[in-house]
Amino acid sequence: MDTKTQREWRFLDTEADRQALIAEIRRVRRSVITLANSVPADKHSAPRYHGWSLSAMLMHLYVMDSLGMLQIKAALIGISPRLPLTVINAFNGLSAAVFQHRLIATTIRQIEAHQERIGAFILALPIDKFTLPVWYPPSRAYLTVERAVQAYFLYHWEEH
Repeated sequence: MDTKTQREWRFLDTEADRQALIAEIRRVRRSVITLANSVPADKHSAPRYHGWSLSAMLMHLYVMDSLGMLQIKAALIGISPRLPLTVINAFNGLSAAVFQHRLIATTIRQIEAHQERIGAFILALPIDKFTLPVWYPPSRAYLTVERAVQAYFLYHWEEH
């Protein structure tokens, strides 16, 4: 996925700033879940976006949230490997095939549970670590921790 979209990066210096980001993350996810729930069950496994089924796309978003959080946690302790986009794309292709027929309700439950962990993670981020680098494969560039949180948990969802 190419991410040439102009993003509105936020500063997350205060709890109010972070709460506003968390609220926006929830809003976007609610919209995605509402849309997913509006698709008839017999269409959940039909190829759509990038040839992926709705089931696979939702699982992709969930898995990327988890991997993004791991990547940001690693950056907080000084580890930020450059993962090639080809590796990410190969992983995405494999997971799209594996999860093509996954039950939507199961993935939605996982997304909702993980959303709470994401919120707690954002609130607990130490401000003195915000400038540490995190490799963001879709942009083929390093972002700061402060921006990586937004890229993975908000903008990635908006772009899909």
